[in-house]
Amino acid sequence: MSNKKDQNLDQGVIDGFGHEWETFDYSLSDSDVALDAQFSAYCSPLDMNIFDPNKSIVGDFGAGSGRWTSRLLEKFHKVYALEPSAGANRVLKKKFGENNRVVILQETVGENSIPEKSLDLAVSLGVLHHIPDTALAIRDVAVKIKENGFFLCYLYYNLENKPFYYKLIFHVINLFRKVVSKLPQRAKVAVTYVIAVTVYLPLARFSKLLGRFRINVSNIPLHHYAEMPFVMLANDSLDRFGTTLEQRFSKEQIKLMLEKADFNMDTLVFSDIEPYWTFSVQKNS
Repeated sequence: MSNKKDQNLDQGVIDGFGHEWETFDYSLSDSDVALDAQFSAYCSPLDMNIFDPNKSIVGDFGAGSGRWTSRLLEKFHKVYALEPSAGANRVLKKKFGENNRVVILQETVGENSIPEKSLDLAVSLGVLHHIPDTALAIRDVAVKIKENGFFLCYLYYNLENKPFYYKLIFHVINLFRKVVSKLPQRAKVAVTYVIAVTVYLPLARFSKLLGRFRINVSNIPLHHYAEMPFVMLANDSLDRFGTTLEQRFSKEQIKLMLEKADFNMDTLVFSDIEPYWTFSVQKNS
């Protein structure tokens, strides 16, 4: 079904994420509360209680460090943790290597051994926009989902609901990202750490302060990091500025990709909270 097209995915992108997840493996518990809150936000379009923890199967496409895999384990009998990078796989094996309910696969979205029509839920949070052909990647995920099964996904949005100045700031920053993302790995980590300290942290905590006075902060850049610990800010700074390939989509573009992947468009639900766009949709029967 995939025609192996996702082999066009830059190995540098894969390796970069491997380095990222080895750097930010979330092996300590100091960020658990914030991760729980973030995972809850991602799951807002879908009632996770509809799945049977004794028999339901989920695929985590782009499992990274396993931060979502560990939370999916609480609600599913079996989890496929799919991650192409060697670095992240080392982290996954350290965390879940002895857990027989987790199947760790160092494979790609387009070429993997997850059986077709086997998943009650496929999850991909912040991954498919880093694949050159995101529409194809969605179709590759779709063939793994059972009839009437679900897809929960987060794709970068194209700022369609933001004011002009917000978009202008983004485009200026994006030029800087294109420079930083091409640096050697150590330099990239150092630069993005400085960005986290000098940009992410002040804006996040400023939003937190304004929020205490019930001031609307929705159009302040990075406001959704207000309550997050610094480690998550540093992680996302590296994720944002350290990646050479990212794509952004409007709701209409996402709808078109899902329709072509044989999803039931009557079941599509977009989250009305950040991060945008997070959505859930059901596979056609």
